[in-house]
Amino acid sequence: MSGCRLNNWGSVLGIAMCASIYGANCVNAQISSDSTLPINSNVNKQGDTFNITGGTQVGENLFHSFKEFSIPTGDTASFNNIINIQNIFSRVTGGSISSIDGLIKTNGAANLFLINPNGIILGQNARLEIGGSFLASTASSLNFNDGTKFSATVPQTQSLLTVSVPIGLQYGANPGKILLLGNGQGIRTTKDLIDTTFGLHVQPNQTLALLGGDLILEGGTLKTAGGRIELGSVAKEGLVSLNPVSKGFTFGYNGVQNFGNIQLTQQATVDASGAGGGDIQIWGRYVTLKKGSQIEGSTLGAEPGGALVVNAIELVELIGHSSNDRFASLLTTKTYSGTTGTAGNLTINTHQLLVRDGATVSASTFGAGKGGNLTVNATDSVQVIGRSANDRFVSLLSAQANLANSNIVGDAGNLTINTRQLLVRDGAAISASTIGAGKGGNLTVNATDSVQVIGRSANDRFASALSVQTGSATGDAGNLTINTRQLLVRDGAAVGAGTFGAGKGGNLTVNATDSVQVIGESVNGQFGGALITSSSQSNTTGDAGDLTINTRQLLVRDGAQVSASTRGTGKGGNLAVNATDSVQVIGESASGQFPSGLFTSSSRSNATGDAGELTINTRELFIRGAQVSAGTSGIGKGGNLTVNATDSVQVIGRSANGHFVSLLSAQANSNAVGDAGDLTINTRQLVVQDGARVSVGSLGTGNGGNLKVTARSIILDNNATLTADTRSTDTNSNREQANVYLRVADLLLLRRGSNITTNATGSNVIGGNIDINTDFLVGVENSDISANSTNFRGGRVKINAMGIFGAKFRDALTPESDITATGASPEFSGSVELNTPGIDPNSGLVELPTIALDPEVAQVCDTPGYAQSSFIITGRGGLPSNPMKDVATPDGVEVGWVSLKPRGNAKDGLRLRNSSSVINQPISNMPERIVEASGWSVNKKGEVVLTANVSTAKTRGSWQNAIACNIPHANK
Repeated sequence: MSGCRLNNWGSVLGIAMCASIYGANCVNAQISSDSTLPINSNVNKQGDTFNITGGTQVGENLFHSFKEFSIPTGDTASFNNIINIQNIFSRVTGGSISSIDGLIKTNGAANLFLINPNGIILGQNARLEIGGSFLASTASSLNFNDGTKFSATVPQTQSLLTVSVPIGLQYGANPGKILLLGNGQGIRTTKDLIDTTFGLHVQPNQTLALLGGDLILEGGTLKTAGGRIELGSVAKEGLVSLNPVSKGFTFGYNGVQNFGNIQLTQQATVDASGAGGGDIQIWGRYVTLKKGSQIEGSTLGAEPGGALVVNAIELVELIGHSSNDRFASLLTTKTYSGTTGTAGNLTINTHQLLVRDGATVSASTFGAGKGGNLTVNATDSVQVIGRSANDRFVSLLSAQANLANSNIVGDAGNLTINTRQLLVRDGAAISASTIGAGKGGNLTVNATDSVQVIGRSANDRFASALSVQTGSATGDAGNLTINTRQLLVRDGAAVGAGTFGAGKGGNLTVNATDSVQVIGESVNGQFGGALITSSSQSNTTGDAGDLTINTRQLLVRDGAQVSASTRGTGKGGNLAVNATDSVQVIGESASGQFPSGLFTSSSRSNATGDAGELTINTRELFIRGAQVSAGTSGIGKGGNLTVNATDSVQVIGRSANGHFVSLLSAQANSNAVGDAGDLTINTRQLVVQDGARVSVGSLGTGNGGNLKVTARSIILDNNATLTADTRSTDTNSNREQANVYLRVADLLLLRRGSNITTNATGSNVIGGNIDINTDFLVGVENSDISANSTNFRGGRVKINAMGIFGAKFRDALTPESDITATGASPEFSGSVELNTPGIDPNSGLVELPTIALDPEVAQVCDTPGYAQSSFIITGRGGLPSNPMKDVATPDGVEVGWVSLKPRGNAKDGLRLRNSSSVINQPISNMPERIVEASGWSVNKKGEVVLTANVSTAKTRGSWQNAIACNIPHANK
């Protein structure tokens, strides 16, 4: 039988069948020479050992050529080379594959090359006992530096062998496959240098390489203690370069255009761990690890670890875990407990990376040495999806420092992802963290298109997460930075930076050129989507990190939340939102349990840490049925809330179920001891309507904050409220509490039951102050401005306005629109100061007659004997002195203004100021004739004067005809 070529196999099943039928060598042939060398190889079998002698020696190189090379189960192939040989080059020139299920031995430290372009099977019992490196390849020839080729497809009998060093492996059009079989028991569980007798392994600091067409490791094991392991798959013609190094050989793939596939399954193991971690390089088109297979390059001693690099032209895929639930499919570099060496770096270069169903990619430390860096470069996408069916394994990308004992001080490495699109979903996680005394690493995501973190595990227990954090120990967390076009956090997923111990939490920075969207809740309605930094436990002493969002548009809706908080003694982080277009915070969770929101808070009653600052810089802030708040529920102080919106701030309505009022606030809650922060709003227009609230204050024992608004206009409509209410006595003499300061360039409008209040409740609690500066204040439809105190002294209301319309000062609230500063009793009333140039502030709105006067019938002649007359101007265009004349006609006389005197019954505590000048007329013995005003005009000084038609007035031509006066004069 001529044999079966591996390059014709269609699947792993085909390979396994071939091996089972032909007893691990696919043919009955064993080892035989081919007589193609100047000095041919000799094969002599004695018992179960093939003794191989002869071959052609050129310098320190020894060349062997075989027609077939297979080792049956339990047999040995022994190369009887002299000690000074450095390289043994073996080729198989016949048509059959090499099936090896026994032992290969060499003498001394020689490197062994086995080249068979038809394919190679390394069975479960295959072993190596060689002093140097081992390279198995399905290349067609081995190329040397002087141009010589040692070819397995075109063997030459003439003397073309060389003393030169090999420089490359030349592959043909259809290279054979390499299959490595095993029992799946080679996975590392200890820090022993070589921790198993199973599989293929070479001596420490040597290279073990499989370079073929497709590579399939089915339960097989490859190990070297600190050396190098190379897996390379070449699909078509190409040249793989090789270069001698201290650890054997390195390989280059610049001469390869078409790569094949590499698959590890059934707990297959590739392990280059050593006193100093070994190097692992993998090159293929598709690289797949599944069913608990693992690739590891760890540090077991004091030396630094090596590099683990996976290169896949199309896809790197890690799936699931072993059938016995013991091992996740894994790519890892790490340090073990009790070691001091640093871990090596792990780098993945591919088009797509997929980690799913409980598989893991990690760079970590369990010892005193620093963990390695994990870098993923995926030109298209990185997807981390789900957990194992039993929830034992989470799909994970991580760089972390783990807690093996209290003496761990190793810092975690950094995790960097460079891709077009990142997707984390169904309870999977990407994390850089520290659980020990070492610092956590930084997690940086650069995704040119999008980052999506979606949902939770099937049982809703575990959130899909992108995070940096510290555990219960003292290490500080690293920072999380996301650079992308769009960030989406949805359906109960979380992106966060936190601390659970004494270490500081990391900062979370999002730079999204288009948008950040945090949307929705988990399936069971218990968890909203979250973008957070936090100091998370009541016994946590570490400060939380800051949360910064830089984007064009931020959308938070349907119960999702963006938060920087503290629950312990550590300070809460600051939350800063910089959105060039808009910030929209909308609605509540579908379950109705929590509102959408932006929050900084000290959120537990026993929390002593101060909350951070909340700052929003945008064009438009829109809040509907949601909340934006900086508050405290504990002993720590609440943070300040600052909104800078160049166009508008709109706070509108309530949530759909009516449970949550739309809210913009800085408040100390009912059980809080800490002071609340201030709320500052700078915008063009502030709109609050339909029961919404903008508020500061204290419902606890701490001081309330102050509300400061600078705007061109403020509109409060339909039970809207600006409030700085408090229940706290002033516990801080250096800081005023619960005051409202409004600087409104044009209009402050209150209507339909809207209010501005600084009311106080409680013993010895003084009402806050209200300070308003505006052009026009309009308060109608039972809208009030009040600085009242239920149990003590009222506050102060001071309004500077060009005009106040509708609202009036009163002793107490009425169904009208009121301005009040009442106390517990009249002697405890506060003060109201209304400064309105030229306008009686008690006049309210000017009432016009029901039917506007027609200017055509205005009285223009003297009407002695009549008791009274009136003059009313309607519209904005003016009225001429005579109905038949134009407005510009100057024929009239000026009538002096009559000064208004304050009412004698002005209430106590109210001062009325009028900046208009008072004209004092001299008293005459003969009363002047009162001329009725019938028009108005503007004089040269720009002053408006009333005019009356008289017979002596000088006239000028007009396009109108004069009308004679025929009304009889009484008593003339």
